[in-house]
Amino acid sequence: MYYIEPSEVVKLTEVFGGEEATKVVKLLLEEPGLSDEELAERLGVDVKQVRKTLHRLLELSLVTYTVSFEKENGKRTFRWRLQLEQVVSTVRGQAIRIIERLKMLREFYSTNVVYWCGNASCRKLDFSIAVDHFFKCPYCGNQLQPYDPSEMLKAIDEKIAELSRLLR
Repeated sequence: MYYIEPSEVVKLTEVFGGEEATKVVKLLLEEPGLSDEELAERLGVDVKQVRKTLHRLLELSLVTYTVSFEKENGKRTFRWRLQLEQVVSTVRGQAIRIIERLKMLREFYSTNVVYWCGNASCRKLDFSIAVDHFFKCPYCGNQLQPYDPSEMLKAIDEKIAELSRLLR
């Protein structure tokens, strides 16, 4: 069984869930069992925004909840807490998915002739699409040139190796 420091959980949450998720996780680390309304009040944001963030964290199996019922009005209250024991498996699953996507990207750039106008905001295009557009960028109109993916392939290989080391 692995143990992850709470500060590391916060960093991982930021990577997978963004800034809003990080704020929620910090509060739940300090005080487990808060309701979505209490979280929203303490963060000073709309409860719908907090619920959206909590559900995103729930999809990643980083949080769990218990439901209690108030007898007077029949209202359900969801009490949220972190599921620290799931963090390692969640990160592992995300790393595996990232590796798979990187391998697909590597395969594409290794097996296709790619063209690009050089504009960072424009997409790189494979040969068939470049021909369809007469080697003019469909986004900015500049001339498309063959793109050398060697630097990108090197970076992809390094990232795959790095993530693979983490999975051992």
